[in-house]
Amino acid sequence: MRTLLLCLLLLAGCASKPPQLIVSPQVFWPQAPTLKQSAFSFYLLDQRSSLNTLVIQRGDTSQGYATANDLRAELEQTVADALTARGASLTNQSERSLTIQINQLQARVNQRPLDHEVVNRVTMTVLVQHNGNSFSKAYSGDSRQIAPFRADVAVIERELRVLTEQVLTDLLRDESWQTHIRG
Repeated sequence: MRTLLLCLLLLAGCASKPPQLIVSPQVFWPQAPTLKQSAFSFYLLDQRSSLNTLVIQRGDTSQGYATANDLRAELEQTVADALTARGASLTNQSERSLTIQINQLQARVNQRPLDHEVVNRVTMTVLVQHNGNSFSKAYSGDSRQIAPFRADVAVIERELRVLTEQVLTDLLRDESWQTHIRG
């Protein structure tokens, strides 16, 4: 009986815990006052069809995992900080609004016996509304890596964070939506 109990405890200790994925991008955007005297409301919406940021497929089975942090709130704070650093005044009482939608933000891992493939995809849309006029534009990026053995969650996390930072930087540097928000 003791041997059986010991074996069960050892097996329970060997059970793998689900991966903890944290996506916490930073934006490196020059702090020139290009949005000075621009007042607008800002929203960041998570419009993904699935909240699984990491999907691991092994053969015919797949398992999805959400981020351990609040991805929407994290991105909203990062972008709001970048906008205010550029001189924007974010207020809920404005006729002008800037909305960023997360359409896709996911890492898909295909785990094979001797290697794995990771495909990262990030797609966001910016929407500017003012006086009944609207402007929208999509921004996206993807990356792909093939590496030996098992997928390392820390590497996947880093690659997805870097890709998200690249898409956000492209979005924030684009003058087209800034022209519309300034009126």
